[in-house]
Amino acid sequence: MRYLTLFLIAAAAVAQAPAPAPKPKPVVSMSQLMLTVVYPFTDAIFYVEREAPKNESEWLLLESKTLAVAEVGNLLMSPVRAYNQDQWMRDAQLLVDVATKAYKGAKARDLKSIIDLNDELYESCQSCHEHFRPGYKRRP
Repeated sequence: MRYLTLFLIAAAAVAQAPAPAPKPKPVVSMSQLMLTVVYPFTDAIFYVEREAPKNESEWLLLESKTLAVAEVGNLLMSPVRAYNQDQWMRDAQLLVDVATKAYKGAKARDLKSIIDLNDELYESCQSCHEHFRPGYKRRP
């Protein structure tokens, strides 16, 4: 009887053991991620002066886009997306930093602060593309 009790306790412990956590894997290619998320959402920052938010709904949409760009920067630093631990990480961090500033500007409804980030955002994109986009600025 004692062995049966020990067996049942052991079986219950094994049955309740947590399943291994699923491993993340990219859903789309880097190119698709850039075309469908990064480019349109960074355009909201690049062209904010031309298409300035006019009401609360538009400000909230801008907040969402700037926040998405910041989080994509974090995604780019994740093990499933990181190209390397050096320049790639620095370039992705630049994206996180500038998008975070843009998010704070959108939260504060401070259009000028977002406009002032244009050069910084451009440098973030430019640096990454120079290092990791094949053929970038290498056309005859």
